[in-house]
Amino acid sequence: CHSRQSRSSGGARVIAGLVIGSVWATRKHPDLDGQRLLLVRKLDEHKKPSGHAFAALDTCDAGPGDYVLIATSSEAAVPFRPRVVPTDATVVGVLEALDLVD
Repeated sequence: CHSRQSRSSGGARVIAGLVIGSVWATRKHPDLDGQRLLLVRKLDEHKKPSGHAFAALDTCDAGPGDYVLIATSSEAAVPFRPRVVPTDATVVGVLEALDLVD
């Protein structure tokens, strides 16, 4: 699992999510060869999955039921540098605990 301090830049976000499954692709971009794809859902303020499910590349060996941190936007490709990998969402951490403060 790669770690990198998040930078605040236009549109770049890190969100908490829940892994709900795996994605298997028989055809995909060559730069995605060897990369695992997970199906995830964003968590709302009550730690409940919300919104539509989406695919994210996995850098942390996460699995179904894991709470994860997901880098989105152009920051999602940072863990793969210097390679350029076509991704808008990458799992960059597995959460051991998630405490929300009012």
